[in-house]
Parts: sequence; structure tokens; C-alpha cells
Amino acid sequence: MARSPKKRSYTIDFHAHMVLPEAVAFAAKHGMVPEVAKMARAKLIPIGKARQRGNFPLSKIKAKDKAAAVAVRMVDPKLQIKDMDDRGVDINVLTASLVHQCTYNGDPVKALEIERKTNDRMAEFVAYDPDRFVGLGSVPLQDTRKAVKELERCMGELGLRGVQISSMAGKRELGDAKLDPFWAKAEELKATIFIHPAGLTGPRYQNHQLWNSIGQPLEETMAMSSLIHEGVMDKFPKLKICVAHGGGYLPFYAGRADRNYKDKPHTRGPMTKSPSQYLKQFYYESCLYNVDMLEYLIGKVGPNRIVMGSDYPVGESDPVGFIRNSRKISKENKEKILWKNAARILGLRL
Repeated sequence: MARSPKKRSYTIDFHAHMVLPEAVAFAAKHGMVPEVAKMARAKLIPIGKARQRGNFPLSKIKAKDKAAAVAVRMVDPKLQIKDMDDRGVDINVLTASLVHQCTYNGDPVKALEIERKTNDRMAEFVAYDPDRFVGLGSVPLQDTRKAVKELERCMGELGLRGVQISSMAGKRELGDAKLDPFWAKAEELKATIFIHPAGLTGPRYQNHQLWNSIGQPLEETMAMSSLIHEGVMDKFPKLKICVAHGGGYLPFYAGRADRNYKDKPHTRGPMTKSPSQYLKQFYYESCLYNVDMLEYLIGKVGPNRIVMGSDYPVGESDPVGFIRNSRKISKENKEKILWKNAARILGLRL
């Protein structure tokens, strides 16, 4: 991937999704959020008329056609590139949509089979236009040994830049010591790890789609907290972990966690410093919707730790404008967030 000598700037969307229909069908049997399960039962990816509807920007598609238009965008690289051009995005960093196709509740052997097919499709997606797509694979994290092997395949045979994981490894928190071999291998391979929750299925979160509005950032907060409190960030300090949606609530409420660290020593575990001091060991993508929250996050963790992300094909409809229209972010820092940080994390030569 070589940068054009005439190109002075790039834009990299760190948070864009694809799906494998077979994986969605598998995950639908294992506790997906109800709204997504309905999509799977409705023939999932209607390529025909949906492709025709999908040729228009999402903002111009009628509400009743939206689900089909969103679905087709996650299987059609040509349509993704058209949307990227419309949005002014040069490169999409692709991950499988875990809300649609997380395999962690399934049998590990079958889950690995599904993840391998997903990763093969991811490699095909990237190969369609390697100047426009970068891929992060996925692994059956409920089985550490299988997850390590598939991470190695993603980084080696398939040429992907890392993997995406959910906020829990089945019933285990991400800081569980049984996952240490996975973290060790990720650090060794210099793999980029993107944390994106698969969605909460509990009844408390189903009304008003609270699993999405409140549940996703809550899960991101829990994931980061587990990695901090259980010592993963101390044991593997060179990990490259990026957290979706601005890192959830933790960066905006770290003071309370710091208070516990100071006043309640029994809460610390193997931590060697206060929670807020670990924040700069993570990376964060910018899909926050409120620019003042992004500006606050920059002040908290610094401009070198944030990448642009949209949650395509839903989420932020103008990710580039979201960054560029801020009056409080310097031009230099905008360039870092728009592409330079992502290129560095992913090892891209642009």
C-alpha cells in the first residue's frame, strides 16, 4: 500500500464492518440480541433488490429499506468503496460485525470453523482492493489455544493486521489469566487488537435498544477495567489495544476508579498504578457523536491515542467532518486522528 506522491493527507476509518452470512446464521442460534436475530431470520442478506436500494447513500434510503441496505453494505466491497468515496474516506479498517456474528457462545470446534471462514472472506475483501481495505480477523476467544492458532494464521497466512474481540471471552473476563497466552502472542506478533462488544442479551437492556446506547459503552468500560485490574496491561505493556466508541465510560469517569485505588487497597489486584494512569496504554476510536466528548478525550489521553472511526455502515454518517469541524482540535492533531495514528498502529506505509 503505497501513498501517492500527490496525496498530502489520508483518512482512515478504523471502525467499519463486514459480515459472513453463514456466521450470522450460526451466531443467531447462540444468544444474539433480539433485534439482530430478527435480521438473521429474515433471509439476512437480500442481495437482489437490496443491492439496488444500496446504491444510494444510507441517508436517502427509506426507513423500511434500511436493514437490507445496511446488510448488503457488509457483504459488497464495491458498494463500500462507493460509500467511502461519498464520505471522503480513503481506507476502511474492516472487522466482522460481532453484534451480528459473535461465535463465543458456540461449540469451540464449530466456532473455529466459522471464524476461519470469516477470516478467509476478510482476506478476499481486502484483496478486492488492498489500497482501500485493511482487515482485522476474529478468533474463537472462548478457547485460548484455538484463538492463538487462528491469530497466528490471521497475521501470517492471511496477511491481516490483527484481530477484533468482544468484551468477554465467553463467560470469562478479558483479564482472566487463562487468556494470558493469547495476550502474549498478540504482543509477540505486534497484532492490533480491536475491542468491540457483541451486545448484551439480558432483558434489562432490550427496551429502547439500551443494549446499544448504554450497554455497549458499559461493556467497553468493563473490558478495560478487567485488563487493568487483573494485570494484563502490566504483564504485556506493548499490547496495541484499541477500544471502540471512545473507550466507553471509563475515560470520562476514571476519577471514581482512582478514588477506589487510593482509598480501598483491596480493590487493586495486581495493578501497579491508578486506573487513570493506564488510560494512555489504550487507543480509542472516535465514534462518540458529541464533539465535546472527543475534545475531552484528547485532553485525557492525548491526540496520539485516538483514531477516526464511524461504525460503518451505521453510526457516524460524516466521520471526517466530525473531526475536521472541531474548533478546539489543532490542524496537526486532526491529521493524527484522521490517519496518522491508525497508520502507525497498523504498520501501514502511506
